[in-house]
Amino acid sequence: MKGDDLVEVGKIIAPHGVKGEFKVFPLTDFPDRFESMDELDLYDGNGRFIKTVPISSVRFRPDKGEVMITSPEVRDRDEAEALRGMLVKVSKSERRDLPEGEYWIDDLIGLSVIDEGSGEAIGTLCDVMVTGGSDVYTVKRPDGRNMMIPAVGEYVSSVDIVSGVLKVKNIEGLRDL
Repeated sequence: MKGDDLVEVGKIIAPHGVKGEFKVFPLTDFPDRFESMDELDLYDGNGRFIKTVPISSVRFRPDKGEVMITSPEVRDRDEAEALRGMLVKVSKSERRDLPEGEYWIDDLIGLSVIDEGSGEAIGTLCDVMVTGGSDVYTVKRPDGRNMMIPAVGEYVSSVDIVSGVLKVKNIEGLRDL
């Protein structure tokens, strides 16, 4: 599977106990997805596929934000320790559907940002800052400078992932910030 078609949904952070159980830190808004998985595809930090590990049990530790997993192929603490730092990835097609008007960040990155009124190309969306309130889009302008645009209806008029275009409005005051 191509690396571009994959998304990270978890990272193995540590062994737990002596019987091979290991902790996964979810990198997804939907950690319950691990309950429906039969196996984990593991990758190293460079994106290189390492192996597939079958799952025999999954339990959650919501107080710690961790998912505890056991596998028949991971029999002791040393084998679980060897998995530390590996990333769990799935294909983009296995992602959950989001409600209308919500987008996966990696689908937004790279969109062309166009001023709805003038048709002017503002730049390319290069980052999304998740702030707890409204997200903020970082747009790389043609001159190399970045422009920050709040991801709210006052400034963002439309997002078209298929066309690769994000249309913005009312940004005159944001240009020089």
